[in-house]
Amino acid sequence: GKYFSAVYFWGVPLLRSSAFHNSELERERERERESIPIQLNCRFHRSRATMIRFILLQNRQGKTRLAKYYVPLEDSEKHKVEYEVHRLIVNRDPKFTNFVEFRTHKVIYRRYAGLFFSMCVDITDNELAYLECIHLFVEIL
Repeated sequence: GKYFSAVYFWGVPLLRSSAFHNSELERERERERESIPIQLNCRFHRSRATMIRFILLQNRQGKTRLAKYYVPLEDSEKHKVEYEVHRLIVNRDPKFTNFVEFRTHKVIYRRYAGLFFSMCVDITDNELAYLECIHLFVEIL
């Protein structure tokens, strides 16, 4: 216990050596609180603000069963997007990847039975994480 000083997780002490006294602990906690990078936290939340643009559940014929939009779109634009996404993914060969570029974003999709689960996300986001998200969503349903 005396060979390590502290283990921190986001500025919160998890494990401490018994060699510290209370006053030393308090001073070190204050130093750790002051050194937490606030800019990193702000940047993290800002980049997460518009990751998923929309989620679509469509059958093989193109009928939309569920649509959730996280960006404001007019109804005519929504119908146009739904049609374009369905036309884009339904004709793809199953041996291709489940990621396709769509306008300035990318669509990650997965087919379960007769339904296509599609997500439109930023171009820089991790595709495999969204495939896992779709799989989790299907398991929950």
